[in-house]
Amino acid sequence: MLDFFHITGSTSFAVRCALEEIGVEYRVIDIEPFERSRPASLAQVNPSRRVPALLDGEAEVYETSACLLYLAERFPAAALEPPPGDPSRGAYLRWLVWLADTFRPLWERIMAPQFFTADERTDGVRAKGYQELQETGTALEAELRGRTWCLGERYTVADIYLYMLVGWQHYKPGLQIGGEAVQSHFARVGERPAIARARELDDLDERLLRYHPELRAGKRVDAPVVDLS
Repeated sequence: MLDFFHITGSTSFAVRCALEEIGVEYRVIDIEPFERSRPASLAQVNPSRRVPALLDGEAEVYETSACLLYLAERFPAAALEPPPGDPSRGAYLRWLVWLADTFRPLWERIMAPQFFTADERTDGVRAKGYQELQETGTALEAELRGRTWCLGERYTVADIYLYMLVGWQHYKPGLQIGGEAVQSHFARVGERPAIARARELDDLDERLLRYHPELRAGKRVDAPVVDLS
């Protein structure tokens, strides 16, 4: 059985979705976001104590894209990746690296701009994040137009990762990433039964907003409010 280190409402949601798509048995280890020294096993798997992380026998995996790549390769029967040698595998790898290295950091500039500057004022960092997010949405719209999934007709873990990152648009009312093609992709992924199960397990609605933001894993957490203005 796999151990899945998880924080409700975090990027570990994408890995939860992949686990549900695969249908493998796994054990959830809920991590308190403001007290990550417990359990000690998290630091053994990922010394930085960040989620998501997976423990599969002797295999220790962390970072969202790495976990998704590992699961897709570990369980080939789920067909969540093009096999080695497939002409589309290059594009598949590019999608996962781009999502991790380019798309996700834009959200960090918007939601935690203080980590990107030594200045007290963070308005410029956040404004730049919004600008680049709009540009990214335009590029995504062009790339997804006429496609069912990121790779065309093949559904992969890249679609799962993209679904989560686009869904974060709902953290800021009125924000939309891309246009019809991007939003339709978000809706298609969200309609999949495994994704709906993952949302239910993570206490998320169809917009990926938590039904009970004051709770993590069913327990009350006195978390600071994130300013997205």
